[in-house]
Amino acid sequence: MRTLPKSIHRLASALSVVAGIFLIVVIGLTVTDVVFRNVFGKSILGTVDISSLLLVAIAFLGLSSAEVDDRHVSVNLLEMKFTHRTRCVLSVVRTVLFVVIAIVVVWGLADALASAMERQETTNGILRLPTWPTKLVLLISFVCYFFVLIWKSINDFSDIRDGTEQENLDETSDSILVQPEQVLDPDFLTHRKGARSS
Repeated sequence: MRTLPKSIHRLASALSVVAGIFLIVVIGLTVTDVVFRNVFGKSILGTVDISSLLLVAIAFLGLSSAEVDDRHVSVNLLEMKFTHRTRCVLSVVRTVLFVVIAIVVVWGLADALASAMERQETTNGILRLPTWPTKLVLLISFVCYFFVLIWKSINDFSDIRDGTEQENLDETSDSILVQPEQVLDPDFLTHRKGARSS
């Protein structure tokens, strides 16, 4: 299994850190706005505009980092019942679908960014903030996310083809591949837990 390029790791981590910073800014801004309204009877100008743009960025900046660390939910019970050849075919189809979806989404985001810059699009609030920085953040986030997703999908195909998917999963994760018939076997999970602790 080929490891993800370090530059992508660093970019995904940086985007996640930026999301955390933005979240702190939103929290601070919201708390300050509430204090100002209760103490001085006035709100901070543009709080809604700033918070709205930052929240959009926060929602998507962590996508690639979550994919790198396998924090997205996935269930393989059905796929694991298929034959080796069928799983290889499904893996190829899945990768192609990811590429198609990536092209459509990235193309749409790039077009939306170009349109926002060309029309000098702004928010509808008091500050009339430009929307293109947020759309640029979305574009970068999704480009990084789809790169990681497709890279991992290609690696998954290689692992399935070579029959090393269980080995790589054991080396890189605390998760395990469980066959459907093993779900009802209490001795299986007990044995796995003992093997992990030893």
